[in-house]
Amino acid sequence: MPGPAREMDIGFWGNLEKRVRTEWLLVTIGMAVLVLGLAFFSNPLGLTRLDHAFYDKMLGATAHAIDNDDIVIIAIDDNSINQMGYWPWRRAVHGALLDKLQQARVVGLDFLLSDVNPAYPDDDAILAQAISRHGRVVLPQVIQAHGEVVRPLAPLGQAAAAQGYINIFPDKDGVIRSLRLFDNAEPVPHQHFISAMLTVAGARDSLLPIKNHTGPLLISYAGNPGHFTLYPYVQVLNGNIPPETFKGKYVLVGSWGSGLGDAFPTPLSRDGEAMSGVEILANGLQNAIGDHWIRTPAPWLSAVLACLPVLLVCMVLRRLSPRQSFLATLVTLTLVFAGSWLLLRQAQVWVPLTASIIGVALAYPVWSWRSQEAALQHIDHELQALQTERHGLDGAYTDHESTERDGSLSSRVTQLHGAISQLRRAHEKREETLRFLSHDMRAPQNSILALTQLQKATGTALSEPELLRRVDAYANQTLELVDGFVQLARAEGMVLSPQRMDLVELLAQCCDDLWAQARQQHLLIQFEEPEEPAWIQGNPSLLRRVCRNLLDNAIKYSPADTLIRCSLSPGPGVWVLTIQDQGRGMNAAQQRTLFTPFTRFHDDQPDNPAGAGLGLAFVQTVVRRHGGTLDVQSQEGLGSTFRISLPASA
Repeated sequence: MPGPAREMDIGFWGNLEKRVRTEWLLVTIGMAVLVLGLAFFSNPLGLTRLDHAFYDKMLGATAHAIDNDDIVIIAIDDNSINQMGYWPWRRAVHGALLDKLQQARVVGLDFLLSDVNPAYPDDDAILAQAISRHGRVVLPQVIQAHGEVVRPLAPLGQAAAAQGYINIFPDKDGVIRSLRLFDNAEPVPHQHFISAMLTVAGARDSLLPIKNHTGPLLISYAGNPGHFTLYPYVQVLNGNIPPETFKGKYVLVGSWGSGLGDAFPTPLSRDGEAMSGVEILANGLQNAIGDHWIRTPAPWLSAVLACLPVLLVCMVLRRLSPRQSFLATLVTLTLVFAGSWLLLRQAQVWVPLTASIIGVALAYPVWSWRSQEAALQHIDHELQALQTERHGLDGAYTDHESTERDGSLSSRVTQLHGAISQLRRAHEKREETLRFLSHDMRAPQNSILALTQLQKATGTALSEPELLRRVDAYANQTLELVDGFVQLARAEGMVLSPQRMDLVELLAQCCDDLWAQARQQHLLIQFEEPEEPAWIQGNPSLLRRVCRNLLDNAIKYSPADTLIRCSLSPGPGVWVLTIQDQGRGMNAAQQRTLFTPFTRFHDDQPDNPAGAGLGLAFVQTVVRRHGGTLDVQSQEGLGSTFRISLPASA
């Protein structure tokens, strides 16, 4: 027994472990492939919107002021417009402003000068002369959708130190998150307005880290709108701001007024607050000077980095319980956000995290599904094998076989409980068998051996008739034990094959069979026969033995000149078979163990009837397998009443 059971356990868990390991590998590979696909195709799949949302929140949480007094904005604000009149102003006014900014390191005019003003034809020459006198003025260009470039007027463009495009390309949600400082257009590449200002200012080295970067550069915003030093246009023009204030500064001149339309939403915008285009350029200029751009890894590297948290959570899910796995998933998600925040704040690196979040969030339910399915399917297989073995041995059906099965967890747990019950009953049966072989079967055989030993000695030898009588008694006791044990085993294991039968006829026949035995003991069996047949579905041979066992016990334990009553009565959907005697009866403690196999009472009394203690266990087993109930009422000295309720047949 221990050897095969041990091999079965090893095989069971070995196969299950192999299946679970295979499922884990498939889940890990599947989740990695999924995350790679989501990372590579995030834009067509619409995940970029989520990445942008996470990026905006992260940038808002990591944004910190970068002290840089070298950048100054001269704002064309509402107050200046109120004092100087409607925009656009005369270009001679801009020339006067440039004369106030002679000490600036470079001046960038963030407004187009591409149209001729016929009302003041001389103003263009005045402004061109002012630009030429300054020598470090950068004028803007605009690259249109079809590739054409809108440039400033020729005299102004020739006087400027450099030109650069000021196009700002928002993302699909309209938010400005990046700038393109280089445009490799054919046949002539264009430089950005910021690049042109750095070149004129002699800070070309600031462009070296991003020289070959033709894609968008994420802007590390210094803060909410109004972070940079700002002077109203009219105050500078009127001389209220000393010219020395702009010495060595990067000066940007652009619109700040609420009605000029040059404002855009940014990741730091709150409650619809927009940032003016000139301040976005100032942020880009500050990023370029200090190399504060937020960098993103190459797409393949971003995809690999997105896979790392998923691989981590898959590794821990393999060894943790469901509750621990759930907590580990939450911790991993937290680490993804915390790691992204740290990378953005400390290293100025942004790795899109939507693919990672989806992968980590899906890993737990997918692994739970596959591991549970693997375990349940393996249990199903083992249950089927166990059931096949039982059918092959004795054709028996368990109590749970008639229940409706489906693929739900509760149904499978019910089947598992049924299998556990089978194993428990098998263990109990094994213990009963061992006890039967080691004690009940050995006792009469030991008695026979003792008799033979006594017979060999001259002084203790019994007479031949006495010897034969005793051997015959012990042999009959052994046969009775074997017969009772076999009958009980058959009752527990055989296929019932029920058929329609009449309990009236069955009980009447049993009373007739035991009438002679009762008369020999001076007992009377009285059968109160009902007026109608008592039809049920059952096994005639087993139920006949049930009735004979109960009648036989009533005869054995009843004193002479007493009555044994047998009756059948209908109940709600059942027929109740009652056998009542006037024997010695039983107390409450004896009734609790009455149906336990090999249980006998008063064995120490010389007049106690012989028996194996298996008859009532057989009765209970047969009644239970027929879907009935067995009840006993008894008092010491007042007899016993056994009632069997069996489902009635339609």
